[in-house]
Amino acid sequence: MDEARKIVDDIRALRVQGARNIALAALKAVRFVVEKSSSTALENAVKEIVLELARARPTEPAMRDALTYVLRALRSAGSRDELLQALDRYEEELRSAEEKISEYGARRVPDGGVVITHCHSTTVVNLLRRAKKDGKKFRVIVTETRPLYQGKTTAKELLESGIPVTYVVDSAAYYFMRDADIYLTGADAITSDGYVINKIGTALMAVAAERFDVPYYVAASTLKYDPVTAAGFPEPIEERDPAEVIDPRELPGAEIRNPAFDVTPPELVDGIISELGIYAPQIFPAMVSQSKGVCPHIEEMIALFRLAGKQQ
Repeated sequence: MDEARKIVDDIRALRVQGARNIALAALKAVRFVVEKSSSTALENAVKEIVLELARARPTEPAMRDALTYVLRALRSAGSRDELLQALDRYEEELRSAEEKISEYGARRVPDGGVVITHCHSTTVVNLLRRAKKDGKKFRVIVTETRPLYQGKTTAKELLESGIPVTYVVDSAAYYFMRDADIYLTGADAITSDGYVINKIGTALMAVAAERFDVPYYVAASTLKYDPVTAAGFPEPIEERDPAEVIDPRELPGAEIRNPAFDVTPPELVDGIISELGIYAPQIFPAMVSQSKGVCPHIEEMIALFRLAGKQQ
């Protein structure tokens, strides 16, 4: 099972970026385990890798949704082949959702305008590629996104797609926001009351966007909605290794903090662009629950959430 364990390590170390890509990588790890486990060991092996994956990144409801789906499929599948077919169906749903988000979101990209974005989101990049394919001309301001510089990945992917890019340091976001026509990011999680959890710095840029009357849209599939927050659980904010920011030996005695995410309130977000359409963040959770019927599975999600984060 070395391939599956390597995927777990890659997810934990942020070598896999973007919530959708993390969910797909998790499914790939499960697939390795399903294909290589003996029939007698299959169930326990799948449960073990699901738990390892859930603990790798606690603030990843998209992956948690995928893993909950795996556990349900494990119970209902009558054979190894049926379980693999269930994984295929889930991956196809992800691809279909991505296409719809790109279609809907591309219509909000202003022709001849300027987009500003933060961090790296495959969903956002695909949306912008679709806008270009639809004949729109625009420029994208990309923040570097310290400390791991995920913005560099965004910039490279956009440039490879022929989209003009202006690459700036994070602290220049306010300065360049005044030039933007739309602020667009992905999301790692969306809570039951419409708060958006995304890469640290997202909320600060949302405040700047409001100051300059720049609409802020979040491109995110319904998998980013975290139903356990409806049960009163707070979305965990991951604190990563301070050494990602600076070698602690350079500042002896200083407390070095490295939160991976921040929380943007719904009043700063103009809309969530999902496969369901574009909705205000305050009503997005209800739309997801109505369309997906997440409530019947919420206890399973809570159980996995508790195991992953040792929540009470």
